Amino acid sequence: MNREIELKLECEPEALDRVSRAPILARLKRGRASEKTLRSTYFDTEDFALMKSGLALRVREAGGKRIQTLKTESDGNGLASDRGEWEVQLGSDEEGPDLNRLPADMKARIRAAANGAPIAPRLMSDIHRTARQLMTPDGDEIEFAIDRGVLRANGREARVSEVELELKRGDPSSLYRLALELADMVPLRVGLRSKAERGVTLAGNEKPGAIRAETVSFDRTIDVEDAYATILGQCLTHLLLNEAVAIEHASTEALHQMRVALRRMRSAFAAFRKVMKDETAQQLSRDAKWLATAIGRARDFDVFITTILAPLEKEEPGDKQIAALREAAEKQRKRAWSGARAALRSARMSSFVLRLALYVDERGWREDGGDASRFEAPLFEFAPKALDKYLKDASRLGRRIDELSVDERHDLRKRLKKLRYTLSFFASLYRRPDTRSYLHALSELQDVFGALNDFESARKLTEELTGLRPSLSAPGARLIAYHERRARKQWQSAVGLWRDFRDIEPFWR
Repeated sequence: MNREIELKLECEPEALDRVSRAPILARLKRGRASEKTLRSTYFDTEDFALMKSGLALRVREAGGKRIQTLKTESDGNGLASDRGEWEVQLGSDEEGPDLNRLPADMKARIRAAANGAPIAPRLMSDIHRTARQLMTPDGDEIEFAIDRGVLRANGREARVSEVELELKRGDPSSLYRLALELADMVPLRVGLRSKAERGVTLAGNEKPGAIRAETVSFDRTIDVEDAYATILGQCLTHLLLNEAVAIEHASTEALHQMRVALRRMRSAFAAFRKVMKDETAQQLSRDAKWLATAIGRARDFDVFITTILAPLEKEEPGDKQIAALREAAEKQRKRAWSGARAALRSARMSSFVLRLALYVDERGWREDGGDASRFEAPLFEFAPKALDKYLKDASRLGRRIDELSVDERHDLRKRLKKLRYTLSFFASLYRRPDTRSYLHALSELQDVFGALNDFESARKLTEELTGLRPSLSAPGARLIAYHERRARKQWQSAVGLWRDFRDIEPFWR
């Protein structure tokens, strides 16, 4: 078995020629570039049971040879995939894969996943690859490849326009460094999905959905540094898994999940700040805030139309003034989504993602020197201090809950959100029965504060829309009045929920 460590980067087809002329490639190249046509057939069950089990089985024709390859899911925590790979050359008369050429455990795993269902061709790829070998000054050997072509599955096609960086020998961080230099020339999106995984989506009849954050699970032996790296890596993966869905399918939920990923990321930077103490983390946090703001306007208009405007439309169907307000909102929503896509396709986004991946891979927080023992402290000793800080921050405002201004209510909401995200990072260190009621109460409180915040955001958007079109002032005033009545009731609910939450004993003490 070989290990394949690879970083996949996606870009527009017209940008590939610019990437191929990057000066760094001329400096690092060893030998001449090679070109070949790769025609691959991926085999699976009708419902893609192998892919769902983390297995990709293909037969590739290249240079007059037929190569059978089995790849497993990535074992790495970073953006670069780290997969098991088994290859064997087939005879010229062998059309399909030969499972008997695989190790016994892999053969058994395939048969268990298929569960008796026939394994047949499900996806075809036709790729023109230009590859060259590179060597960094530190001796890292990398294969740089440009792939142009098409995927075909279930009568559908999808374009392939990718750069692949495969580590042949050396440090995986060299892949990120090379990618950062390439991204200075062309905006590059990190691709987490393999061609086989893209084929599953292509073959399906449903659009890909938004991805929620996975639960963070730690045992009590983990130290602060490893927990920090795991959390940041998971936040970055959560962000990128939703990126393609948001861009390609204008998924409102995927865009929302991207904002959640960015908030969790910034909460992690803040929670670990006293331990890490590095300028890189502060800059990455600022970039995360920039991106959240850049895509936030689109999300605000999504909420305005679906949550704020829709209830009044339901109560007053056919109202022409409300319909005009929706038309104006939809127009601004379209512009906001255009701005969000531009941010997601920007060079700044590419740089942010790759710098964060490099920061995690290289443990960039160690660059400031100092006593490294602080990174080795047990997480279960660090967690209560971080949780106490956020609970105290929220409680300072909560003590005056009956007299808070609108801005202070918003501030209390943000403090509760930081507490909730930090709890999600550390909850696995504690017994589930101890955490369940606390987290449930905090979640209910957040939901009410979130609804109140949506209304305040909608108030500002309504003022913006009526400023652009004064004729919308009347329906805008009706919309605000309608939700002000609802907001008063929600605030009373928030006050009651806060008092209930305040009386629950923190489980980490």
